Amino acid sequence: MDLDADLRAYVAGRRDSKQEQALLRRIRALARPQRMEILAPLLKTHLRQALFIADRAQLARGDYLVIFKRGLAEADASSIKMWMDATVRHLGWRTVISILRNMAAPWPCPGAFALYHMPFLLRDYPFPPSLKEEFIQLLELYEREKPLPFLLDSWRNRGKTNRGKTNRPFVFVWGGSQIASSEFDVEK
Repeated sequence: MDLDADLRAYVAGRRDSKQEQALLRRIRALARPQRMEILAPLLKTHLRQALFIADRAQLARGDYLVIFKRGLAEADASSIKMWMDATVRHLGWRTVISILRNMAAPWPCPGAFALYHMPFLLRDYPFPPSLKEEFIQLLELYEREKPLPFLLDSWRNRGKTNRGKTNRPFVFVWGGSQIASSEFDVEK
């Protein structure tokens, strides 16, 4: 049977792990450029299931980048998390932070919606320590013109010097992840 037809039938119905594994084997047997060609139409009609399959289809990194950017363009405040779940581990946090930095705009905007969900993704895919400061700078960039409503007061009241650096250590828990300035000693 035709893989396109099988995929359309599968995403329109209930999930079945055995059928899903068989479809993924067939998708992975294709050349990488063909994999995205088959999955792209499904992203328009059956988003949740198509993203789940795309996450496991071993697409090219560029394809995951296209999916992530499409998610930023099309998703709303809650569905952006599905797009991020399917793409962030394939792109890496450095790429995601770079994309969000380049599209920074005042709230509400797609980048800010993605920022809201980032700590929830950190449970399964944590930041490397080298990116912690970049994440804090990204929060500051998005909050420059208009406060982000999901950030706690402890973030806004952290104190600043005239160079824009934090002069008082801060820490807060957001989405189950602890966000702290580099000056904060977690041991205390």
